[in-house]
Amino acid sequence: MAAYIIVAVRVGAHPAPYIHEHIESVRLSNRTILTRAQVIAKIRARDTFTTAGIPPGRVYVHNCPQCGTGDYITTHPDSTPTNNLLHLPRF
Repeated sequence: MAAYIIVAVRVGAHPAPYIHEHIESVRLSNRTILTRAQVIAKIRARDTFTTAGIPPGRVYVHNCPQCGTGDYITTHPDSTPTNNLLHLPRF
């Protein structure tokens, strides 16, 4: 098992009729870029991902709450919006 810290994200728009952002890829603290599919595969292999926010947000695989698409990565909800994946810097 490995632990990774996500410091930035690249997003793409999900097509109509549910127009909203999905994470397409992430940049890790070691500057490695992983696609959403790679992150999901690593999470399913028991690796862990957190965001660089304070406190860090734990990343997990879930269905998108807006469109129901599977294989979506998100953070566990808490009272700290700055540790949310969509609040991280973009690259």
